[in-house]
Amino acid sequence: MRVLVVTPWFPSRMHTGSGVFNLRDAEMIAAKHDVRVLHLIRPDWFLETEESRSDLDVRRVPFSITEPRTWARARRAIRDELAGAELLHTMAFPALVPFSGVRVRVPWLHTEHWSGLTKPLGGLKAMLKRLLFRRLRRPDVVVAVSESLADTIRPWCRSVPLIIENAVPMPERGCMSEPFTSGASLRLISVGGLVAHKGPIAAVQATAELVRRGFDAHLRWVGQGADRAEVEAAIVETGLSARVQLVGQVDRTELEHHLLSSHVFMLPTAGETFGIALAEALACGLPVVTSGTGGHTFMIKDFDAAKVAHRNPSDLADAVEELLAQDNADLRRATTLRARERFSENRRIEAYAAAYEATFAGMSSRPRTNHSWR
Repeated sequence: MRVLVVTPWFPSRMHTGSGVFNLRDAEMIAAKHDVRVLHLIRPDWFLETEESRSDLDVRRVPFSITEPRTWARARRAIRDELAGAELLHTMAFPALVPFSGVRVRVPWLHTEHWSGLTKPLGGLKAMLKRLLFRRLRRPDVVVAVSESLADTIRPWCRSVPLIIENAVPMPERGCMSEPFTSGASLRLISVGGLVAHKGPIAAVQATAELVRRGFDAHLRWVGQGADRAEVEAAIVETGLSARVQLVGQVDRTELEHHLLSSHVFMLPTAGETFGIALAEALACGLPVVTSGTGGHTFMIKDFDAAKVAHRNPSDLADAVEELLAQDNADLRRATTLRARERFSENRRIEAYAAAYEATFAGMSSRPRTNHSWR
């Protein structure tokens, strides 16, 4: 089957970490179907020529939800690519915006990731949000990546959203992080963008608090972002220049090395739709400390080696200490095994196959195209 994937979040040469979860989904679908990806890329990230970072057939067109002048070109590209599709699979809410005025004659599945949909708004922003939410009625089937997101968007969808969690890469079987030994250097790790939402400054301050409590604590932050200068200033202000390392963006192999060589994963986020970084850490057996609200808080309830704390240095440090007090090899092994069960790729493959069947069933009365990719 010819599947057209349309998404604004997808890795590119300028931002290799953007939308990796959508890349993983597209690659999973491509194992059984002919997949074409239309990447509605941010205009300032667009390059006229760019080599694909995977075996997928990817076309990139500049688009921004906040720049209406980019919508017409995106709309033309969508119409062009739809001519050869047998199923449309949009990923992430902004992808729905340029479909205004586009007649979709094929079954349409949408996967929703965007945590912004769960944020309360007032006044004109709330009115605009309601207008945008109506776009969720167009797809025949909607998939949400967490229970909390599904609950939020349910009133706007044609039917009850399906829940299929994001893909979570697993370390090789037998690979597991080592428990912390009292008196040793405490290796903390965080993975996420250097932006206020993810809480890098709170992570730095929590590390400083652990040092004040007598731990030889060190923090690695993996990821890049617009707030790097502010985070660097916080590192200097707390006197942790020798203890905090901003690693930047890394590939999968290096990320796994950082996770497996750490003792505790800490992400003081304001909120997550799902929390892939948290799930990856659990797959490595790491105890996890996080904060905020959202789908990640539901997900980590399945794990004894995880705690949700308030987003302040003292509470975060308390949570780290509590997890270290119960830390042992057996618990890490149980965490890894539970993660392999919870985030099984086979379960996701079966779930998406069923979702595609449901999408076709919902659109059985609509005409379909029989063209080939052009």
